[in-house]
Amino acid sequence: MTSFVAKSAPRHRAIALLMALLVGACSSSTASTGPGASGADGAACKTGKNAPFAAPAGTPFTLPTGVTLEGGEMTGDVQQNCGDQSFVEYGSDLISVCVGLRNTTGADITVTIPAGTVFLVKDPAGQNGIILQSHDLQVPAGQVAYFYFRPFCINEHCIYGRKEDRYTFGNVASDPKIAELIALAKTKSLKPDSDALVAFGPSVWDITDGDGLTAEHRAQIAMLPNQ
Repeated sequence: MTSFVAKSAPRHRAIALLMALLVGACSSSTASTGPGASGADGAACKTGKNAPFAAPAGTPFTLPTGVTLEGGEMTGDVQQNCGDQSFVEYGSDLISVCVGLRNTTGADITVTIPAGTVFLVKDPAGQNGIILQSHDLQVPAGQVAYFYFRPFCINEHCIYGRKEDRYTFGNVASDPKIAELIALAKTKSLKPDSDALVAFGPSVWDITDGDGLTAEHRAQIAMLPNQ
């Protein structure tokens, strides 16, 4: 279970950035040249094979009774409330989501964020995120707890995450190819120092902007040690 009420010690950002570059997820070079990157037509980067991932189908994610999203949305500006925390899940270093959960009750509540949950960016030219593992987040009674996610990007040719981006919870994706990847990710470590990211980052785009998970990436994932 994960709970971040107070901020933890600062982390070495250079390591995380290096891992993100190895993964190739959400790179600025891709975003600056991809369709829709100018923002003139936000939908242009979420067409063709990627169209189903503009707002992925699935079961709507809802917070449990007594828990609300602080401010009504999540933010890409993580510095104030999430900047020094460890990541709940790490899929890249160039998309950030700070999740504030307010517990309005007199009892502690565990909020489960299922694997496959989508973070929908409000900017149509921006990149949505997805997590590949399930997480139990502890929200103390009567308090606001903040949780720092670096989700995987599911729109390769859109603009990468910026601090002015705002997000809402989308569906828990039902795409069968995503489901396969979630099953493969279940026992792996998705942390900044994990080799798993080198395999999982490109694998997401195999599915969302390609023809599906490749045999090469399946083999890479199979060779990864379990956490």
